[in-house]
Amino acid sequence: MYIIVKNSRLSLLAFIVLIVFSVVSYSCIKEEDPKAVVIGEPFEGGVVGHIFEPGDPGFVDGETHGIIIAPVEQVFEAQWGCQGTEVTGTSTEVGFGRINTEKVLAFHDALPNFYTNPTQCHPDNDGTVAARLTIGFENGGFNDWFMPSLKEMDFLYQNRDKIGGFSTVEYWSSCESNAVNACVMSFITGEQLSRPKSELRRVRVIRFF
Repeated sequence: MYIIVKNSRLSLLAFIVLIVFSVVSYSCIKEEDPKAVVIGEPFEGGVVGHIFEPGDPGFVDGETHGIIIAPVEQVFEAQWGCQGTEVTGTSTEVGFGRINTEKVLAFHDALPNFYTNPTQCHPDNDGTVAARLTIGFENGGFNDWFMPSLKEMDFLYQNRDKIGGFSTVEYWSSCESNAVNACVMSFITGEQLSRPKSELRRVRVIRFF
């Protein structure tokens, strides 16, 4: 009788351990496995904005990669930066959003006292720089966010209805047009335009996974 009870207890214990292990394993896969991501669903600090497909820059056969966009609650407004001086070297291509953002920040950091004396660039400059706020942004434990390039924004525009939360106003990209203007995009019409860098506009940052 003792042996039967003992074996029953061991069997029950083994069954409980198996159930717990299964639940934990499923939870980890659900939260961390990129293969389970769906456009428009929460993932790694934001919302899945695009999943790279064959032919997309960033696509890797047998792997799942794409773009995560910050939640609508984390949208902020800022000027693009110094109006009247050219950063040079920004790109509209996919994969250059982070490079652009870091380049724009480095440019403004190198300007003598720009943040405390922004009108040295233009009377309307207020010292805010979208790239600076972006690099300092953290959400969901992730701090590798950047301003999208125009072609990265194209992907987001294609999936705008699934992502949700876009305003009727235009959003800054990380791309520069010239010394006076930087690139914006409307998520209502898909238009990509140039606007003065000292204008206050929305920024919705992204990261890759």
